[in-house]
Amino acid sequence: MAKITVDGGQVIDLGKKGGSAGFKIGRIFTKEGTFAYDTAKWVRKDIKMFAAGESVFDRKSVEVPAHWGDNALKITVSKYIFGKDPGTPEYEDSIKQIFDRIANTYTVWGFQLGYFADAKSALAFNQEMKYMLLHQYWAPNSPVWFNIGHWEQWRWGRPDLRGVLGNKGNDAYYGVEIKGAVEARKAPNAYANPQASACFILGVKDSMEAILKHQYTEGSIFSSGSGVGINISSLRSEGEPIAGKGAASGPLSFDRGWDKMAGAIKSGGKTRRAARMVVMYSDHPDVFRFVTTKFQQEEVAKVILQEHNVQLGLRKLAEQKLADGNPEEQIAAKMILSFPFVVDKSFSPGMDELIYGQTLSNQNANHTVSMKSGFWLAFKRGEKYATRWVTDPSHIVREYYPSELLNMMADAIWNNAEPGLHNNDIINFWSTFRDECQIETSNPCSEYLGPLFSSCNLSSFNILRFYRNDSFEIEKFKSCVQIAMMAADMNVTRGGFPIPDIAVNTVNYRTTGIGFANIGGLLMSLGIPYDSPKGRAIAAALASLLTSACYSVSAKLARILGDFVKYPAIKGSMRRVLNMHAIANDELRRQLGSKVSKRKPLDVPNEESFSAEDAIEGFRLSLGEGAEEAGAEWRKVADEAALLWEEVRTAKSFRNSFVTCIAPTGTISAPMGIYEEGTTSAEPEYSLVKHKQLSGGGTMTLINGLVPLGLSKLGYSFEQILTIVAEVSGLAGVENYLQSRHIKERLELLKALNDGGDVCREIVGRISSLRDDAEYRSFIERLMEQSEKGKLAVSDMSLYFGCGHMEAIPWISEETLRVFDCANVAFGGTRCISTDGHVKMLGALQPFISGASSKTINMPASATREDIVGSLVESHDLGVKCIAIYRDGSKANAVYSTRLDSGEIQDAWKKVLDAATQVRIQEHANPIRKRLPYRRWGQTVKFTIGDEINGFMTVGISDTGQCAEIFGRLGQGGSFINGMFDAFCKAFSIALQYGVPFDDFISSFRYMSFDPSGWVRIGDYNDEDKPEIHTCKSIVDLLMQLLDWMFPSEGGRKLRSLNQDYISRMFTNGGARLSVTSVSKEPIQTELPLSSSVPSKKKSSGAMGSALTCPRCHSYAYVFDGKCRSCRDCGFKDGGCGA
Repeated sequence: MAKITVDGGQVIDLGKKGGSAGFKIGRIFTKEGTFAYDTAKWVRKDIKMFAAGESVFDRKSVEVPAHWGDNALKITVSKYIFGKDPGTPEYEDSIKQIFDRIANTYTVWGFQLGYFADAKSALAFNQEMKYMLLHQYWAPNSPVWFNIGHWEQWRWGRPDLRGVLGNKGNDAYYGVEIKGAVEARKAPNAYANPQASACFILGVKDSMEAILKHQYTEGSIFSSGSGVGINISSLRSEGEPIAGKGAASGPLSFDRGWDKMAGAIKSGGKTRRAARMVVMYSDHPDVFRFVTTKFQQEEVAKVILQEHNVQLGLRKLAEQKLADGNPEEQIAAKMILSFPFVVDKSFSPGMDELIYGQTLSNQNANHTVSMKSGFWLAFKRGEKYATRWVTDPSHIVREYYPSELLNMMADAIWNNAEPGLHNNDIINFWSTFRDECQIETSNPCSEYLGPLFSSCNLSSFNILRFYRNDSFEIEKFKSCVQIAMMAADMNVTRGGFPIPDIAVNTVNYRTTGIGFANIGGLLMSLGIPYDSPKGRAIAAALASLLTSACYSVSAKLARILGDFVKYPAIKGSMRRVLNMHAIANDELRRQLGSKVSKRKPLDVPNEESFSAEDAIEGFRLSLGEGAEEAGAEWRKVADEAALLWEEVRTAKSFRNSFVTCIAPTGTISAPMGIYEEGTTSAEPEYSLVKHKQLSGGGTMTLINGLVPLGLSKLGYSFEQILTIVAEVSGLAGVENYLQSRHIKERLELLKALNDGGDVCREIVGRISSLRDDAEYRSFIERLMEQSEKGKLAVSDMSLYFGCGHMEAIPWISEETLRVFDCANVAFGGTRCISTDGHVKMLGALQPFISGASSKTINMPASATREDIVGSLVESHDLGVKCIAIYRDGSKANAVYSTRLDSGEIQDAWKKVLDAATQVRIQEHANPIRKRLPYRRWGQTVKFTIGDEINGFMTVGISDTGQCAEIFGRLGQGGSFINGMFDAFCKAFSIALQYGVPFDDFISSFRYMSFDPSGWVRIGDYNDEDKPEIHTCKSIVDLLMQLLDWMFPSEGGRKLRSLNQDYISRMFTNGGARLSVTSVSKEPIQTELPLSSSVPSKKKSSGAMGSALTCPRCHSYAYVFDGKCRSCRDCGFKDGGCGA
């Protein structure tokens, strides 16, 4: 029995070595005598997670790598750490214990199965794998994290759980190869042969017994942490005859039940969702109903989750504003609260919650339509296609043009983001299994395309980790591929499977699924747009290197451990596909600028509706012009792949029939550090700042940490990068970018921000009042805590998380914006990667992977149904196997979003508030009369025009000392001129009280000319302190002159003060003094004298000058009659015509 000593003096009991040979494992990351865990600092942290302000996970004092980000820690610990109760044997409190379970178990298995030449190689394998896990180079699929190592951990000194776990878990089976055939055997325990496969491809026969058995199979798979894919086209359609009398209910009725059961089971006993793929062929009679199944359910979800929840949040906000808001907010609140409302409760969009988890049907599966070869032939020829009975394919149910189905799919996708599309002809063109079977379905995310009852053993690399010092580390990458392939192959031999059929077929074909993630992050860090020929060329070169390296390892494994059982049966189709991979790599090298020798014709696959020429042409179209701009570094990668493809093409046999696919890497992106700095799968960045909905509840805000790297590569200065980071990701992004700098320096740098957008200005404004670094630290910690608990105020959202884009910064170039374009339009932004850019990336990757890429075609909310049809057709033209399209806003619960619900509520509130404000504006736009109180203060002025017409003007004074009304009398009461003057004063007063500006009256009516006019006297002859007004052009002109003097503009149009000497003199002469009490807070300084003796009127012997009032009757009827004037009222005449 061999033993090895690993990290911390831990001793692993390897057991007995298997086989006589094995691999000599070299070291790339570690050195002999050193240990992987010593290459990083470890600390203990409390790991907490919140949803809606409530704690949903709390693990105390977990030992974690100090260099891991918070997002990586939260997801890894909450999903993968084992045990619930401290002090129990199974309880884990360190990420080291998770790594030990994975790496130590593979080391034991590898040694016992003959993968290693000796114990020294086993130790090297162990340390290299731990380094890859610790430094986030690689991660296996989730079932490995869930299930592996619990049975074996006694071998390295952890508590022996074999007694504890002995009777736990579902039945498990494993395959044993005996004389060229595989037998299934029942495992003694599910943990002894743990389920390590991510997904399984299932089939179901058209019988009630098989349908009921299938439900049990799915349930056992979900409970162990894996997903399933099934094509339900094998079940007869609704209405097809069944034995005896009656008709079939169709596959959708049974699938509804399977789906409900999936929702009741959480994968691996954790909070990870069970996952299903349900496929239906384009010629199945129920395909049109299948297309609309989820769309109808999603409509209900949208009403509740998008409309009801926002209205409820709006209602609560309205209640608050009604109590303490301003007048406009109170009007808006009353409007909202007047709406009828039934349920005062919000509903969670979580897949485990009431709406999706318990109420709606078909919510645990991805639905996909698989287009057969004949469908695309009919589409290209403009011919009709037919649906046919399952039990009798000669019986045609319906003939239709392919565009009918595509249009219906587009409508459903526009509303619901489903169904997806499988191009079945392209899938089987690239299938290594073609000589034995057709590929019918895929795993839930459409990357694994294998035979029925086979398993998918996934793991992925963080491709960004291999780019160092302006170079891609090819040898390091190949070394890691070897370790990943060996681990995946061990899963086939030592893993457990839910039913015997899967155990048998898994060993028959030994499929693996190695892939990579973070291609979008790599391109961004290099300053290369995702949607560009050189970006696609880099991705294609890496995919080609990956698959050729995997097949190279598989050939070496076959030499030591033997080839897979079914290799002789599918040797021909496998060789044709490998030749096709090599031909595609030749084309890639040409596009990159390498010299490529012309090959002799090779045996290649062919489909009726898709040929080898179609595949190469689709690849060329996908790359586009300009791939050579990728440069020499990536030519070197493609050249290395060419060497490996030649090695692979001439290899004698292989251990594995299928080796690579690009998985979605949803959960395993966390331990790879991708949620801190990069992108999942082959995706571009969804948004530079995004909010991820977690399957167990709650949301997590993810900020792309690669923005500074990409900007630096493009030549931006530190100050410019800081400004951009602040605008894009707010103070959260700034803190991450400046974390190595002292907090005092951070504060100073932020106060100096300039030339940014609204977020930068908001940051400067908010922190300008902070006096020192202590206040800044307290400010940041408060925001951080509120954010973590989901209680960050809406007003602080942009301050802390930025706006998610850099479009508002005026000095950023168009080329830079292209580099940082994302899959979705950021809130407030306008840019995103084109739909074409997504499909072309899939087309560039497809010729170099065994399976497909689990990647979403993102479309903006403005995309049309015609756009969707175009992408479906384009996917076939470019040789893409599978696509899924998501139009922004088409689902009520997207995994990613650029805004939180609180932002939607604020948007709705703003719209209502704007409407209320318009109402207030309209109210104020209508004139409002401000009357004087019934007791008001006033002054009266006497005047005489032409020494004949006496008049009086009385002004009413407002409490601010300004003119608020006037009354007047002119000449004889009841005369025309007096009536007109009185009417003018009344109109003047009303207009003044309705808000017509006083100055406008003065400027408009001053100098108006009509009779009576002429010489003017104000007051009596002995009056003092009176205006110097001697003439007027009309009574209205006189009125304006008097008002302009009484309420001077230099005094703010307030009543002027009287001359105090004059007042004193009047008082001394026996006049009685009248004191006026102010009606305002600031008294008006005016005192009025009242004399007991009024001077007598002097009779005038002079004429009236230019006055046209009758000297006799004083009526306003004295008009010219030729050269004379006469009064039409009394007949008085003067001049040459006088009596």
